[in-house]
Amino acid sequence: MIRPVLLTLLLALLLAGCQDQEARARNEALTRRVTALEAQVRSLQGRQAQASTPDAHEVTLRAAAQNCANDLTRTLETFRESSIDRRYPPASQLVLPDACTEQRVNWLALEAQAYTFTVTDENGQELARASGP
Repeated sequence: MIRPVLLTLLLALLLAGCQDQEARARNEALTRRVTALEAQVRSLQGRQAQASTPDAHEVTLRAAAQNCANDLTRTLETFRESSIDRRYPPASQLVLPDACTEQRVNWLALEAQAYTFTVTDENGQELARASGP
């Protein structure tokens, strides 16, 4: 009776030893994989930081477009507040503000009670958008 117990105990110890080696191998493989993934993340974060650095020319274009959109919105709202029937001006009565002189203003809607427009660059990329009310 002691012999089968000893044999079982010996097999259990051998199996436990094998499992420890397999677990260590798996842990080492996972550690290498985590290290490689962390290096990839650092690399991607570095590239993203470089890519997200704003270009001064682009920032200037966007700021000028936003100034145009703000001034045009003020012009439209001033006209509406001054009109008897509280409407926005038709295109024939609208004079673009000075801030929009060198801007591309694209009307998506200009109706008596609503407007939507975009300001785009020479490639058609939207730089600013406004709508009302």
